[in-house]
Amino acid sequence: MRPTPHAPEPSRPPSAGSGRAAVAVVGGGVSGLSAAYELHRTRTPFVLFEKSDRLGGVIRTERTGGFTIDAGPDALVAQKPAALALCRELGIAGRLVPTRTPRTAYVVRGGRLHPLPPGSVFGIPTRIGALAAQRLLSWRGRLRLALDLVAPRDRTRRDETIGAFFRRRFGAEAADYLAEPLLAGIHAGDVERLSMRALFPQFVEAEQAHGSVLRGFRRAAAARAGTVARDGPFRSFPEGLDTLPRALAAMQAFYPEPELLPRVAAALTWFDGRLPSPQGALTDERR
Repeated sequence: MRPTPHAPEPSRPPSAGSGRAAVAVVGGGVSGLSAAYELHRTRTPFVLFEKSDRLGGVIRTERTGGFTIDAGPDALVAQKPAALALCRELGIAGRLVPTRTPRTAYVVRGGRLHPLPPGSVFGIPTRIGALAAQRLLSWRGRLRLALDLVAPRDRTRRDETIGAFFRRRFGAEAADYLAEPLLAGIHAGDVERLSMRALFPQFVEAEQAHGSVLRGFRRAAAARAGTVARDGPFRSFPEGLDTLPRALAAMQAFYPEPELLPRVAAALTWFDGRLPSPQGALTDERR
């Protein structure tokens, strides 16, 4: 593969030695790029396969009319430190910004925007009054959600999907209008396939420790009373969340083995038609 005229001739990094690749990375999304990055750091030869003509997977940022629009995931969750640590390692943590106040989240139902109550945790109210005043869920849906206070805890400790956990604790309506847009939306995934224990262990821990997620969240909120959460739970980049996969591809300056599929070779030029420079710096003029 030859670099585009925009970039100088690269020197092949240690991870892509002269022999056959030791590891095949399937997919050029953020997980595949992160895996390739670690392989590069450990000097393990690899080859990356991506079926589309772009990198980033479900992370996709559109820029039109002066606006920056994330078409997939739009933020990192500050409670998950691994992503923030990766940003620091890549040298882009200083570009992270919190969401603007008042940080009200909305969910569309019936053609209307419904605000989530203040102090809610991923849409789950921590106060009964906030639950009663919520209009996103019907009265039947709110009553079913409140049954979490008396529902027995799961003693099997099995791993459930987000959808299964929400239906068991809060009902089908909460699964459709809270879990689907909020919890699954963060990961651009399917509530019927994503693991609750792996992605949102605080829900599982609240049920096991307090017998009720609502009760556990309410006690946690009371314990935090008086503290100021200045920056909120989310972080993103002014240039869009695709800053992360762009940096992953550029900072490792990887040039996979020549067995790379032609379609994947095109993917490596997706970042404005430029390949990463040998020094690993972004060659995008917007930086």
